[in-house]
Amino acid sequence: MKEILSENMKVPDSCEVNKPIYKKLFYENAYLGKKDQELLSKNIEKITWLYSFKPDTINILPYNDKEREYEEIAVIEVLLREQSHIKRIAEIIQLTIPYPLIIIFNYGQKILFNVAHKRVNMSDESRNTYEELIFTDWVDLASLNKNDKKFIKSLDITKFSFTNFYWFYSDFVDRINIFNVSLYADEYLLEHDANDLKQIHDEIKDLEQRISQLQSDLKKEDHFNKKVKMNVEIKKLKEEKKNLIDKLNS
Repeated sequence: MKEILSENMKVPDSCEVNKPIYKKLFYENAYLGKKDQELLSKNIEKITWLYSFKPDTINILPYNDKEREYEEIAVIEVLLREQSHIKRIAEIIQLTIPYPLIIIFNYGQKILFNVAHKRVNMSDESRNTYEELIFTDWVDLASLNKNDKKFIKSLDITKFSFTNFYWFYSDFVDRINIFNVSLYADEYLLEHDANDLKQIHDEIKDLEQRISQLQSDLKKEDHFNKKVKMNVEIKKLKEEKKNLIDKLNS
């Protein structure tokens, strides 16, 4: 896994860390209950701090304003024993480590990325807060498809903004958003506006959830008239999804 990333991300040797992050760091956090501690113990084999981007390792300036403190960025690998509870594990790690993180979950030959822009918690500066947890799907490194290859290639940090760490991290977030929506498109959408693509992606995912829920409810419904209405609504939502996908390919 590390070889594929280093080859494509082109991270300078000065940024390499390759040190373990012990689970004790997370266990000692006051907000972490026994259930979460057991989750980390059961599901995680090892956590490794792969890379550290900071002013003395790469030529990028920190970014600070009233809401954000982007002094450095860390890339960490989470080696999993089980391919489950990813969202909660990511949430725990993102809340525990204060600076922006690029988390790479590794299960067998598969990897999954997580990112989250962070803000200062105005009510409690000792705690961290994030805007949104953003994930990729699992990428099988042993069987990369066309989109996977283009995504991995797009992680070349030499093509990111070096203005400051906020814009550098934002470029990584954009690559993930573009990859996620490109799964619905005929072509990889690297040259398109990432914010517009994310909005379309979120709308598609929302429609998929509503369709899935209606299909589940339909199986339990006994009344014919209600079934008809549900089928009509499902058809309508599928048409909306198709229109969004057509928009991506126009």
